[in-house]
Amino acid sequence: MNAVSVPGVYVEDQKYALSPLRMDKSCCAGFVGIAERGPLNRLVLVDSFDAYSGIFGGFDTAGVLPLSVYSFFKCGGSRCAVVRVAAEKEARPARLSLKCEGGGFIRFTAKSEGAWANHIAARVWHEKGGSAEKRFSLRLSCKKRIETYLDLSLNPKSGRYYLPFINSRSALCAVEGENPKGPPRECFALRAEGGADGIADMSAGDFIGWYGGTGRCRGIGAFEGRDDIDLIAAPDLSWLLLAPGKSRGEKEENVFSAQAALVNQARMFPGRFAVLDAPDRCDIAQAAAWARKFDSASAALYYPAVEVLDPLDPGGAKTVRIPPSGAVCGCIAAQEARRGIFYAPANVTLCGAAAAAYRPTAAEEDFLYSSGVNVLKYFPGQGVKIWGCRTLSSDPAWKYINVRRTFSRISRSLKKGTQWAVFEPNTGNLRKRLARQVSGFLLDLWTAGCLAGTTPGQAFFVRCDEELNPPENAGRGILTFEAGVAITRPLEFFRIRIIAEKEGGSVYVEQSL
Repeated sequence: MNAVSVPGVYVEDQKYALSPLRMDKSCCAGFVGIAERGPLNRLVLVDSFDAYSGIFGGFDTAGVLPLSVYSFFKCGGSRCAVVRVAAEKEARPARLSLKCEGGGFIRFTAKSEGAWANHIAARVWHEKGGSAEKRFSLRLSCKKRIETYLDLSLNPKSGRYYLPFINSRSALCAVEGENPKGPPRECFALRAEGGADGIADMSAGDFIGWYGGTGRCRGIGAFEGRDDIDLIAAPDLSWLLLAPGKSRGEKEENVFSAQAALVNQARMFPGRFAVLDAPDRCDIAQAAAWARKFDSASAALYYPAVEVLDPLDPGGAKTVRIPPSGAVCGCIAAQEARRGIFYAPANVTLCGAAAAAYRPTAAEEDFLYSSGVNVLKYFPGQGVKIWGCRTLSSDPAWKYINVRRTFSRISRSLKKGTQWAVFEPNTGNLRKRLARQVSGFLLDLWTAGCLAGTTPGQAFFVRCDEELNPPENAGRGILTFEAGVAITRPLEFFRIRIIAEKEGGSVYVEQSL
């Protein structure tokens, strides 16, 4: 407002600014699986594999979750949400008790459940000094991690009182006192015990879980608490195939139940997409039959498994077989960030994949792709590539992954970007402003190549007229606008026609790639 010198009331007109419509380019993947350690059934966001390993541990675990998350980041992913699962009734933290000289105990409990904490060892020694108070020092070690706490006191008024001093610093244990009368007895290497992973008797329900609100969730259900997760996968479902005392059919039914939970959640949340693995060690016919179990535009199936270098092999020559979903999610996220969501997530290399577990023939590839299975194909000198971009939908309109995800992302952007219109006066002026805002957003998408058509009129339309908004709807506070888009579809079949002419005659040879 300009400076004024005369007392009075001044009115300054402010132009109404529409909140800009934008399509978010970030892509967050959610993984459910078995980890060495870390919180159970709690969603944790990580932005690097170092961050993952600091919370959930490394590769020394029975599951393939760490290798899948590692492949995700190696293939170009930038952020993922991880949920560690186990049979909660069986998973237990390790514990360690130090008996004190005058009676009582100081007890340590591992920060998370799992057999990892059985490697925790405690060393205690007493400090020599002129103080009347007996002090002690403590060293906790677990594999390569060592925590040392010097000159600890049993006096609650001391700045080095052992309870808050250790609990505020230790990444290994939580400590509590049980009426300690004097410092703990000296020991050199007292080991914790009782820790259990709780994975031997896991069921499909441990993976599926449920959602009951913030802080009350399990398994796949934990993803329901966030709306910014785009891809979801459960690479450790193959663990259910190892359950003892069950037939192969019963085991596969458990895997199907868990994957159906992924697909159903993706269907419920606009913009979410399920990346499924074909069951481990299934053949071509079984993979195709597995794909036919689903009919959803919000999911895709990938086959076969891939071989990656075993990080626990000191020679670096051995490989380990893992499901492809982690690497595929990383490729999808990288493709989206680099080129856009409207590009098909195919013909991209899985970084770190040494080989595909099986090399289908051309006829087998055709059979798999016609069944809705996306093949991981090895190309000499180029590595393993994603050779397919189809969903598991029988509807031709939703056959391609990029078409489904682009439409979902546009819908989510429109919903978020038009929130400003709620409670505005329902007039013709509001309808014009909405139509102008949405048209500008779709025009930007067409310019970027997201929409098909040589002109904007062929690419999209926006309607927000009186026919869609009769007076009775305005009286009820309802405003309706229609937007139609033509999303670009990928080129799947490349046909080459070669013409050879000899002595006035022509020979046509056609080749399809």
